[in-house]
Amino acid sequence: MTKIDTLITHADLFTMAGEGVGFVDDGAIAIANGKIVEVGVTKDLIQQYSPSETINASGKMVLPGFIDGHMHSYWGTLRGVGQDTKNWMHKGVGPFRKYLDDQAKLAGSKMNLLEGLAAGTTTFADYSTPIHEIAQFFSQLGARARLTSHIREVPDDVQHLLKDGDLYPFDEQKGRESLEENVRLIEEWHGYDDNRITALLGPQGPDFLSERLLETVRQLSVDKNIGIHMHVAQSKRETEQIMNRYGQGSIDFLEERGFLNERLIAAHLTEANDEEIDRLAKAKVSMILCSGSIGVIAGRVPPAAQFIKAGGYVGLGSDQCSGNNCNQMINEMKLTALFNKIIHQDPEVFPAYQVLRMATIEGAHALGIGQDVGSLEPGKKADLQFIDLSHKTMQPVIKEPMRNHIPNLIYSARGNEIERVMVSGKTLYYKGSYTTVDEEKIMYECQQEANRITSKISPEDFAISKNASYMSLCQL
Repeated sequence: MTKIDTLITHADLFTMAGEGVGFVDDGAIAIANGKIVEVGVTKDLIQQYSPSETINASGKMVLPGFIDGHMHSYWGTLRGVGQDTKNWMHKGVGPFRKYLDDQAKLAGSKMNLLEGLAAGTTTFADYSTPIHEIAQFFSQLGARARLTSHIREVPDDVQHLLKDGDLYPFDEQKGRESLEENVRLIEEWHGYDDNRITALLGPQGPDFLSERLLETVRQLSVDKNIGIHMHVAQSKRETEQIMNRYGQGSIDFLEERGFLNERLIAAHLTEANDEEIDRLAKAKVSMILCSGSIGVIAGRVPPAAQFIKAGGYVGLGSDQCSGNNCNQMINEMKLTALFNKIIHQDPEVFPAYQVLRMATIEGAHALGIGQDVGSLEPGKKADLQFIDLSHKTMQPVIKEPMRNHIPNLIYSARGNEIERVMVSGKTLYYKGSYTTVDEEKIMYECQQEANRITSKISPEDFAISKNASYMSLCQL
């Protein structure tokens, strides 16, 4: 018998291999050195392998860990302050944002990452700051990270000072320093721990950088073979800035400058039309859809259906919890399915299995890491989650004449059904407890930072943002 580290047995197994969900009844997974050795049925694998550890997954649904394709974890300290306003950035979080220093950002980031991990996320495409300290936390936590820092030349918090039609000012020094920070992220963290932590280039958006700096980023992407994670066609503000400065839309602007290729991961695409979406998908650009965030912030449904129809990869992201209020992929799957059924007036679009693939294997491909994660197949990293089917939200369990596991997961589950989360074969979360970090300390620090920020808020802060009525509404 072949010696291995872990053998998972008797699972309701969903591998996501192939074009469907890859269901294996009474399934088993053999794991060695952090990778999947074999997937099959329990009776076969228990005869072939001698494990150091056996995990009996009877009554459990086992599937790949979720991929959060676009998030800003550092907003965690400001959860719940940016909803129900037409301008969440300035009227919602604006009064608080100026007090959100790196210490508070890091505390919020840690809290958000614990939330996501406990809800089944194993890979986080975190577009945050202070990114080096966040990378250190990922190193300790043990989760998989695809990290991006902000490259931008627009001074912080300048937009609300501009009148309609004004162009953003560019600060060349800020742009140079932010680029240097991203390059240092790549040099220090890209490929860490057998590629558990990797890095991307992060131009914040085509409207936030000069042509000169954008070209520098593009050339770095080619020279270093590093992907670009960028907000693209995300808002009317961006569209107006690019049109007023260059006389064309964001997609045309980026295409002319050589950005439309497989290295570009485009977040949101809210403002892109069908013809532009077709061009992006054909150019092998990936799309990350943040249904909860865009729904709450803008009341919009980005054109993911058209992107998929055109043959492109679409992953799901939670964005930031001061906009959508949580960093849980179960929430994103449900909202993505529901919003698209409503906007298309068709209950058959975005079925449960499709959004699950978007949160797993399709999301992995969108981030350029589908060869390593996203499905449970031999040779891939053993990133997986166990869902306890005894929870009321997952009951009853039906296997014939159809299976109800996935509809229940997408439309009924709340996140607390996840019992165990593993990354590279190592258990990071089990039955409410984290194995690598001190949850109590992290939650305490986050609350203290929130207290520190809110203690500084004055009525003048809300008056400046013209949001005093919103503050009063929240106190009702």
